[in-house]
Amino acid sequence: MSKILFEGKGYKILYKERGEDSEKIAPSCMSVLSRLDVPVPGVIAVADSGKRIRIIDKKYYLVCQGSLDSNEGSMEDLLFHDSRSNRTFPVKRMRKGVKEARLSYKVISYNKEKDLSYVEVTLDTGRTHQIRTQFSSRKHPLAGDGKYGSRIKCPIALVCGEMTFDEGEGAKPNKIRINPEEELSLS
Repeated sequence: MSKILFEGKGYKILYKERGEDSEKIAPSCMSVLSRLDVPVPGVIAVADSGKRIRIIDKKYYLVCQGSLDSNEGSMEDLLFHDSRSNRTFPVKRMRKGVKEARLSYKVISYNKEKDLSYVEVTLDTGRTHQIRTQFSSRKHPLAGDGKYGSRIKCPIALVCGEMTFDEGEGAKPNKIRINPEEELSLS
């Protein structure tokens, strides 16, 4: 069951549990301002239809297979989402339905024994299955993400762990952070 992390005038910042649908946890009078895939837990924002908050930044945390080439970097791709199969694919050229996708990442730690990397990600764009697709296409599927090539049996190791937002230009930013390690256990 989702819980309220922060409540402002006309909006709420919620913690979405793994398995909940972002669209269905918002109170009926509110719209969802930030979505997460059903199997992904984390911080989301909902607001009254007339209220808008500005989401400045979101940080995602994940565990992926293997060691990335660099401890910090960015990924840029053209992605196509096939709604029939509910899968996203990297493609080589722009065409109808293709969108640019960019993210930056920083490796927090690497477990050599298990060959797993713990990574912080910031999205520049928010595409369907973006993080899952971009890491998988570089041979670093997220632990537990069988849809995108992982052979590790566990829940998908991805969580939206932090959101920075404000109520508009000039307003003081607020930062909500949860402990992502609790959601990323591989047991």
